[in-house]
Amino acid sequence: MQSVNFMIICYNGRMSSTTTFCVTSDVHATVLERSYADGQIKPYGLSRYVTALSQRRASGEVITLDNGDILQGSPLLTYFHQKHLSPHLLAQVMNTIGIDYFNLGNHDFNYGLPILKQFLSDLNAKVLTSNVLLNGHPLGQSVLHHTKDGTRIALIGVVTDYIPHWEKPQHLEGITFLDPIEVVKSEVKQWRSKADLVVVAYHGGLERDPITGEPTEPLTGENDGYALTQIPGIDVLITGHQHRSIATRIGSTVVTQTAFNALEYAQITLEGSKVNDVKLVKLGDYEPDPCLAEVVKPWEDRTQTWLDQPVGRLYGHDYRIRDKFDARVHKHPLISFINDIQRELTGAQLSGTSLFNEPVGFNPQVTTRDIVSTYIYPNTLVVKRITGKTLKAYLEQCAEYFTVKDGQLAVNPAFDDPKPQHFNYDMVDGIDYTLTISNPVGQRVTVLTVQDHPVEDEEVFTLVINNYRAAGGGNFAMIAESETVAEINTDFVELLIAYFQAHPQLTPAHRSNITITL
Repeated sequence: MQSVNFMIICYNGRMSSTTTFCVTSDVHATVLERSYADGQIKPYGLSRYVTALSQRRASGEVITLDNGDILQGSPLLTYFHQKHLSPHLLAQVMNTIGIDYFNLGNHDFNYGLPILKQFLSDLNAKVLTSNVLLNGHPLGQSVLHHTKDGTRIALIGVVTDYIPHWEKPQHLEGITFLDPIEVVKSEVKQWRSKADLVVVAYHGGLERDPITGEPTEPLTGENDGYALTQIPGIDVLITGHQHRSIATRIGSTVVTQTAFNALEYAQITLEGSKVNDVKLVKLGDYEPDPCLAEVVKPWEDRTQTWLDQPVGRLYGHDYRIRDKFDARVHKHPLISFINDIQRELTGAQLSGTSLFNEPVGFNPQVTTRDIVSTYIYPNTLVVKRITGKTLKAYLEQCAEYFTVKDGQLAVNPAFDDPKPQHFNYDMVDGIDYTLTISNPVGQRVTVLTVQDHPVEDEEVFTLVINNYRAAGGGNFAMIAESETVAEINTDFVELLIAYFQAHPQLTPAHRSNITITL
C-alpha cells in the first residue's frame, strides 16, 4: 500500500460544542442561478450556497467540503478553459465561498492535467484525495481537523478508480489510481485511534440498495460506496457521482449524497464527537448572494457574448428537442445531423451518438448557446474497427434502454434510477435496424442490414463514437475491446462550431433508419 503523508489542522478561538459539516458534490461549475440554455432563474447555484453558509456560520462553527466534479458542466467554464488563464476561475469562486476541503471527482480530469494542476495550485482548500498519484505522489492527503471544542475529525478523501475507463489517456499521463477500498481501509486503520470521528469523502456512488444491500447496478467497481460502509470505523461517508439525494445510515455509518448543480447541500450537525443530525438542504430556498456574481462577472459577460454568436443556419427540419422520449423512439433529425458530421469528419462507415440527459437541440439560427447546451461534455471522436458480431452486441445493449410497461414502450427504470443515464442509449447511422422490445434482453435486434443486405458476423466496419463510449463508458465493453484506428483529439463542440463556420447554411438529410417496436 502506498504510504500517505498526514496533515494536522488546528483552529484557535471560542469554544463551541456544535459543529456543522456543509457538503456539496457534483456542482458541475454551476456558480450562478440563471440557466445558460434559456436564461430562466433556477433553484440552484453556488451563489445561493453563499447565503446558506452565511446563516449557518452566524450560529456556530462550520466546516465546508466539496466532493468533486466542480470543473466541468457549465458554458462559463467551457469558455474559461479555452483561455487557460491564471488564477483559475473556479478556484477564485471556492476561495470566496471559503471551502475548507476538496476531494477530486472524475470530471475534474476532463480538461487535462495542466488545467487541473492550475486549479489545485490556486485553491485555498486542502485537497484530500489520496488514492490518485501523479508521478508516484498523492494529489491530496488525509487531514486531522481539530474543531474549536477540541474534537478530532479525521478527513479521508478518495475518488472512484474507474476513471481510466472514460477519460482520454493523454489526460492521465503519469496518473495512477489506487483501489479506494484498500486506501480507505489503510487510512482508517491509521487514524481511528487518533480521531474522535472518521469522515470519508468518496467521489463515487452506492452500488447496492442502502436498506436491503441488493445490487442496484452491475458491480463493475465504478461505485463502491456500499462496500466502504462495511469497513469498520467510518462514522460518516460522503458520496457523490450519481447525483442522488441521500441522507441515511447504513449500519452505524451516516451516508450522504447530494443532487447535482448545487441544487442542495448536505448538512451534518455534530454535538462533540457524535452526529446529532443529517439532512439535505434545498438551495432554492435561499436568495443568491451578489458576491460571486462580481467574482465571475468579467468572464460571465464574455461567456454570454460568446454564447450568443450565430454560427450557422439549419433548414428542412425542426432541430429542437420537444419530446425527449419520442426523440429516442423515433430517431430525431438532430441525431442524423450529428452522426453525418461525425462520419464526414472521420470517414467512418458507421456513426453512433446519443442525446444527453437534458437535450435542448438547435434553433434554425444556430448559436454557440444551442451547441454547448445540447452537447455538454468535452468529448472527442474515436474510430473503432468492429465486426458485425460486435455491432449486434452493441445494439443489443442499446436496446436495453427500453422496456414494455402496460403494453406501451417505456424507458427501462435502470436508466433513471439510481442515476439518470439516458446518454447510454446510442442511435447508429449507416445501417438499418429494428429493435423488438418485447423480446428477451439480448434477442431484440430482429433486423440488421447494411446497404440492403443482412449484416454478417464476420463483416468488418469502422464506427465513429465519442471517447467516453470508445473507452467502454456505460459498460460497453465490446466497444472498448475493439481496435482503435483513428482519433480526433479536438472537443466535438469545437468541431461543430468549425463545421458551421465552413457550412453556414445547411439542409441536412434525415433518414429514419431505426425502428423500435413492441
